[in-house]
Amino acid sequence: MNIQAKFFDLENARYCCKASAGAYAAADISEIATDTHLTIQQLPDSTVIAFRGTHSIRNWLTDADFERRLLMSAGGLNVRVHRGFEAALNSVLIAICEALGGCSNAIHAKPIFVTGHSLGGALAVLAAMELHRNGFSIAQVYTFGQPRVGNKAFADWYDSALKDRTWRMVFEEDIVPRFPHIPSFRDLYWHGGNEVFISSLQPTKSIDDLWFNPPLIRMLASDAWGIWRKWTTSHFTAALDPIVDHHVGNYINALDGINNPVQIL
Repeated sequence: MNIQAKFFDLENARYCCKASAGAYAAADISEIATDTHLTIQQLPDSTVIAFRGTHSIRNWLTDADFERRLLMSAGGLNVRVHRGFEAALNSVLIAICEALGGCSNAIHAKPIFVTGHSLGGALAVLAAMELHRNGFSIAQVYTFGQPRVGNKAFADWYDSALKDRTWRMVFEEDIVPRFPHIPSFRDLYWHGGNEVFISSLQPTKSIDDLWFNPPLIRMLASDAWGIWRKWTTSHFTAALDPIVDHHVGNYINALDGINNPVQIL
C-alpha cells in the first residue's frame, strides 16, 4: 500500500476493493447480534480494515433502520447519523480498537486504510471518523457503492477531518449511493469525502476517464445514457441496471480494466 498517497491512488483503490470483496467470505471480527463482520490485515507498513456489506436479512434490517440519532452538537449544529449504521459499528468498535493495540497506543499504531462495499462502506466512514477521533492515523478511506451516512452537519464534520483522504467510488447507475434521503426533507442525508464516478458515457480505460466530484447534471446525463443503452437491449435489463451495477464485482472489473496504473500523489 502507498501510505504516502495524497490523492486518489489506483493501486490502493484496487487493493481496498478486493479486500472489501474478501470481507464477504471471511472475518477476523464478528458480532452476531448485529451480523457485523470485518477483516483486519496487518501489512508491513500499514493496516487494512475491510467491512462486509449487506449479506443477510439482519443486514437489511440495519440498512432499513434509517431513523437518525444525534451524535453530537457543535457550533449550533446537530450532527446526526443513520441509527442502524451507528449501532452496527458500535457493536464491533471496542474489538477493533483492541485488535489495533488499544486506544492508549494509537499514536504508535501503523497508518490505517479503511474500506468497505455497500453497508460496509457506510461502516468504513463511521469507523474512520471514530478511529481518527481516538488518535489513530487514517492513511486513506476507499468505499464502493456506499450509501449516505448522516446529515449535512455530519458530512461537513467528517470532511473537516478526513475529506482529503476519503475516496467514495460509484459505478455507473449504482442506486445505493443515491440513498437514503428520508426521513426528513428539511435536513437531508449528505455524502462526505470525494466522489470518484465511473461513468457510462466513457469506457474506463485510463485514470483520466474517472470523474472526480462531478456536478449533478453530468452524473444525470451519464445515468440517462446508461439506462437508455440497456433499454435498447432489454427493458428488463434496464429496470435491473441500477441494482446490478451495485455488485462489488463491477467495481473490481472497472478498476482492473484501467490500463495505465499511474499513481497520483
